[in-house]
Amino acid sequence: MVGEDEAWNATPGASVGTTARGLKNCKGKASTSIPADGRYVITTFGGPGDHQAMSCGGFAAGNTWYAASRQRYGCGAKLKIEANGKCAVVTALDYGPDVCVETAAGAPIIDVSPLVGKELFGEAGLGYSDQKRVTVTEVDASTPVGACVAGMPTEPPPSATTCMSTTLDREVETGTCVQGEDATWQRCDAGGVWTPRSSSSGCAEAFAWCPSATLGKKVQPRTCVQAASDSKWYQCNGQTWVTPVDTATQSGPIGACSTFNAL
Repeated sequence: MVGEDEAWNATPGASVGTTARGLKNCKGKASTSIPADGRYVITTFGGPGDHQAMSCGGFAAGNTWYAASRQRYGCGAKLKIEANGKCAVVTALDYGPDVCVETAAGAPIIDVSPLVGKELFGEAGLGYSDQKRVTVTEVDASTPVGACVAGMPTEPPPSATTCMSTTLDREVETGTCVQGEDATWQRCDAGGVWTPRSSSSGCAEAFAWCPSATLGKKVQPRTCVQAASDSKWYQCNGQTWVTPVDTATQSGPIGACSTFNAL
């Protein structure tokens, strides 16, 4: 899993903007969650008229075997994509797609070269509304890219009963809700999948933003603040303000401070 900065501060790339065209509430942020069953909706980007630089290097020219989702798997990761009894291996070279695209699709999305769409479905141009489903598995870095050769083994999908929260910087159990960096609620559901929600109602446990009188605003969990009322340091634990905070290591009762706010 890549770090928090990687997940929420997109460097320039083709996928995060291209696949979000025409959608609302798109902020250039991509999800880091990997579905436990490896199932995604496939979309394509790049090619004539869409020849842009990718954030890990190279161009989305449509004539090589590449994918986005480097925020999930890391730059240079090799991914095997399967559907219809066929498969292709690609290299993760870009950031994306925007979470607004996955919200519109109602599923995680893997954004890939048109070569992959052509190989698996006979269609080079695929959008989220086409709802073409694939299974994605990370494979060894030495695996050659391109259409799979006959007999290439299929690895079983991983299982998961927890979700990785970048807000809390740890795994949480299914049923847990977290108010993320953009202040929206998500719940960890079966299979390790984050599901958007309008509130924390019905959650087994919830971690929300804390109101800070010192800063005059609400702040996300793990934020550390030196209070104006008594000059002591506190950390938002997603439910209330707790102490102590180690100012040398900038960490508190629930881990490293996401931000460190001194008087």
